[in-house]
Amino acid sequence: MPAVSNISKNAHYAKFATTSRLIACLVSESLVKAVYIPCNEPGIQGLCLLLRPQRQAITGLEDLLAVVPLSGVPILSDTPLLVQGVKCGHVILVDGWDMMPHIYSPTTLADNVTFPPVVNAESTTGAVAKTLASVLLVPVGVQQLVDGFDAVQLWTQFASDFGVNEKLSQLIAQELDSSMLNQAHTYNHPKILPSLESSTVEWEQVILEGHATHPMHKARKSFAPMAPLHPENTNLETPQVRLLAIPKDHIQLRGDFETLARPLVDVMLNKHLPAEDAGTLRAKWCDHVLVPVHELQLANIQQLFPKAHIFPDTIHVTVQSLTSIRSVAVPDVFPGMSLKLCLGIKVSSALRTITPYTTYFGPGFSSGVVPHLTYDPKVLTIERELASAVYIHDDTDIAKHCSCVLREAVEYDVDNEDTIVPCAALVEKIQRPDTDITLVKHVWNLDTDDKRVTFLDRYIDLALQSFLPPALVNGVAFEAHGQNTLARFDKKTGVLKGFVIRDFGGVKVHRPTLIKTAGVDIDVLPDSCVVADTPDEVFKLLYHTLIHSHLQRLIRVLDLHYDGRGWAMVRKHLTRLVPQEHPMWKRFMEDDKVPGKCLVRMKIEELYRDYIYSPVPNVIQYRPSTVL
Repeated sequence: MPAVSNISKNAHYAKFATTSRLIACLVSESLVKAVYIPCNEPGIQGLCLLLRPQRQAITGLEDLLAVVPLSGVPILSDTPLLVQGVKCGHVILVDGWDMMPHIYSPTTLADNVTFPPVVNAESTTGAVAKTLASVLLVPVGVQQLVDGFDAVQLWTQFASDFGVNEKLSQLIAQELDSSMLNQAHTYNHPKILPSLESSTVEWEQVILEGHATHPMHKARKSFAPMAPLHPENTNLETPQVRLLAIPKDHIQLRGDFETLARPLVDVMLNKHLPAEDAGTLRAKWCDHVLVPVHELQLANIQQLFPKAHIFPDTIHVTVQSLTSIRSVAVPDVFPGMSLKLCLGIKVSSALRTITPYTTYFGPGFSSGVVPHLTYDPKVLTIERELASAVYIHDDTDIAKHCSCVLREAVEYDVDNEDTIVPCAALVEKIQRPDTDITLVKHVWNLDTDDKRVTFLDRYIDLALQSFLPPALVNGVAFEAHGQNTLARFDKKTGVLKGFVIRDFGGVKVHRPTLIKTAGVDIDVLPDSCVVADTPDEVFKLLYHTLIHSHLQRLIRVLDLHYDGRGWAMVRKHLTRLVPQEHPMWKRFMEDDKVPGKCLVRMKIEELYRDYIYSPVPNVIQYRPSTVL
């Protein structure tokens, strides 16, 4: 059964979930300096002190943006920072899992700000104040620290100090607020815990917190003409798919879209119309393409595409949304397939539409390139994008609002006998915020150190076997983070058998390497972001998605990060699989720093398809910290 919910507690943890991610980004992107101070108080490993932007030293509380007690030691630079003449650790990477659920603001920043009651704060606040006083060499009372600093409050202060445009700052604050609102709703409505017998859809929908480091991890931000979305009255899990008719000379098709979509369209027509009327309707619209569309997208369709005919709401099918929300499945009537639909809302920081670049690339890559890639199909299953449709419009930012991709989905094949789980679900908590027990520990009964080590070692081995060969040999990196990657387990034993990869919108391909090794090239539209100018761009994407965003999460939740054992396993398997003369070896196995994706800097610069990177610690090389 779901865990018992407590609304007040959940609101506190919802704010912490979003704010901790914002802090992690501000630190890793070097937007603020962060100091680590060991703490001798029970239950607290140390403090992370965030300096206000432009401040280079700490002379008093007025120099601090926030204070966060830590349960684990973050990753520190070799170069310390000085606080009142004393050498302290310079934090260069701090993770949400390092933090305790208390984020303090000095009262100097909390004027005219309302803070709600905080859960179990008294003893923690006293310990934090005592440690701060010993370092700052000035008295610090508990009344000078306000617990419950949330993401909007912290962002507003940071943006003011940093000089972010006020209008942009307000927009970002709205997305952070949406993230906290939806996080609280998720905590308040826990799911039944899944098992090895659960369907993939059930696993898709137990995502509790989502992206581990993105501050807008739970944002669901709509824009006019779409109505505002509130979690209490918006159905994102079992929405309706409606039907459009688009003139054939106004739509670009890739693959045999009409034939592949026909079974689903027929179900929609025959379910809500007499059979003879369905045939008549098809005949009437024979010079149009019938395209499924997410019900929430209809407001945008009406405004942007006057030639698109929207069929009555009686013609629909109820579907189940996947982890990404815009991708949906109807296993009982559309087996072996899923649909990727455009949805004009911001989920995390991206508008979840589908660009013409993506609709054009996927089917061609699936048929022309995937069969020639170097990989072991016994370990990795690649779900091809079989067909797509997109409205023809000179402005791609408009065209992306009316598009659809039809994708293979082995997890919904009637012959599938495995338990197939989105990897992001494995590292989610067991439907409550105040625990470190995750679904992977619970479902696989990983209650001993030996069990966790055995599970992780096999997982790392098979994950690297799956995704390294296409990058090493062919210059192709899949976006192998936890949302796009699914793990295949034996339903009876729970033993990991391999992985499934889906979604080609974010792959990186170094064309000269692909042509040389596979004898084929990709077919892309001009300015497509899948093209890698150098092999290093391929390695950069693989590192960010597979190592930083995927394996790091599992290593942390299995309690194998701080002692370095999880990363030792990664190095062991990389040593076996990556030749030392290959350029990937230096990037993964020698470089202390790697390019890290700057989620907040990209927001400040208003970028999505173009990325900003800054140097971050190469976690593959992580060893336990020696605390100053």
